Amino acid sequence: MWNLLKGKYFLPTTSVSQLQKLYDKEKNAKAKLRLLSAVHRKKGKSIDEIAYLLSKPRRTIHGWLVRFQQRGINAKDGIKQSGRPVELTIKQRKNLLKILERGPPHNPSGLWSTKEVRELITKQFKRTYVKQHVWRLLVSVGFSMQRPRKRHYQRPSEKEIARFKKKLGEKQSIIVRKDLLWAHKMKQPLA
Repeated sequence: MWNLLKGKYFLPTTSVSQLQKLYDKEKNAKAKLRLLSAVHRKKGKSIDEIAYLLSKPRRTIHGWLVRFQQRGINAKDGIKQSGRPVELTIKQRKNLLKILERGPPHNPSGLWSTKEVRELITKQFKRTYVKQHVWRLLVSVGFSMQRPRKRHYQRPSEKEIARFKKKLGEKQSIIVRKDLLWAHKMKQPLA
């Protein structure tokens, strides 16, 4: 359908002045651009000329003009696309949320990875999601990204840490006693 009508044959029931008035009244920027392309086509300009004037790709201009031919002047407004339907129902989402709040059964930190949630959804609800959509789903139900703190490979054991803290407490008490002794000496009158 590359042989689009132009001039008086393009939108035969609408004149250039009517299109110009619609253009002047329109508030929506995209609709204004579409109407301007229709005005130029009605004046007899080619798709390449219109694309150059409006700084838009040739295919975009062609698509707009085809829609004007098919739907008439109402093609100035875009049609709302519904998008892809939701795969998990509200009941299934609530069930997923309960499972997620319990925490992963094999992970003592209580943190889920997107890979684990994806596998859970596949196993529990027989739905397949990509990793990015699992992340969007988690954010939509109120979860946020959390990472456990990294631990150094030479980190001491919990016993060693407790022993160190105990020694540190003893050293601090010795230091405090020395400070008190020093402060006591300072208060004595000089002889």
